[in-house]
Amino acid sequence: MSKAVLGWLGVLFIAMGGTVLWLGYKYSRPPIVVYTSDPEIDRDYLVKPVSAGEPILKEFTLTERDGSKKGSADLAGRVNVTNFFFSTCPTECKYQNREFEIIQREYGPRGVQFLGITCDPDTDTPSQLAKYAQQFEIANDGAAWWFLTGDLTYIRRVAGEIYQVPLKKFTHTEKFEVRDKWGNPRGSFSWKDSASRAEMKLLLDRLLTETEPPADVQAKAAERAAMIERADANAAAEKAKNEQASPQPDEKAPPPAKTNS
Repeated sequence: MSKAVLGWLGVLFIAMGGTVLWLGYKYSRPPIVVYTSDPEIDRDYLVKPVSAGEPILKEFTLTERDGSKKGSADLAGRVNVTNFFFSTCPTECKYQNREFEIIQREYGPRGVQFLGITCDPDTDTPSQLAKYAQQFEIANDGAAWWFLTGDLTYIRRVAGEIYQVPLKKFTHTEKFEVRDKWGNPRGSFSWKDSASRAEMKLLLDRLLTETEPPADVQAKAAERAAMIERADANAAAEKAKNEQASPQPDEKAPPPAKTNS
């Protein structure tokens, strides 16, 4: 067999091998599934809550997969863990949520609340998230893990002002955010790092036993409360200033001055 023929056969085998590898990668990826919307459940999930009017968010409310409203008020007195994701992410989010699921199965029955907040609410309607959640084993008859959605601008504020993490559409932190029973941030943990996940579990064990926040945590909470109070006062002063500068609807322009002819 000539060297030319052998060369062409080598090129052919390389091309075939590349094709096999590509097909293997393509069909090993989890499928992206977008479900049909349920108009009743999805009716008003994009409506911003009252808290959206605050200069800096002190609390938040989002829509759960059954259409109910969940947020800060429902977390009072409960240790909780939050992660950010989107349902059509083909790889990373799926693996991230699998790790989240494992920890949730262990700590959900012990009273820890788990939250998944989407960064693609246009796709992730409540009914989309309800069907997405079916692939996971969720403790407490499905109540231990909320899948939350809402207006994207508001969700970006929740991420930045409540959790102090950046977020935009299709882009989110890869860490699990832990809050204590009083809503204080207590740690961020990489889902990809087994040592970090183990450290998070030790923290959850400790937080479940706390009857009050440690002194340093209370001091940080007081600093944040004071900062929010100043922001509220500045916003109120600015609003009052603008209202004074704007003409009232019933105000009439003064009549022109009379001139002697």
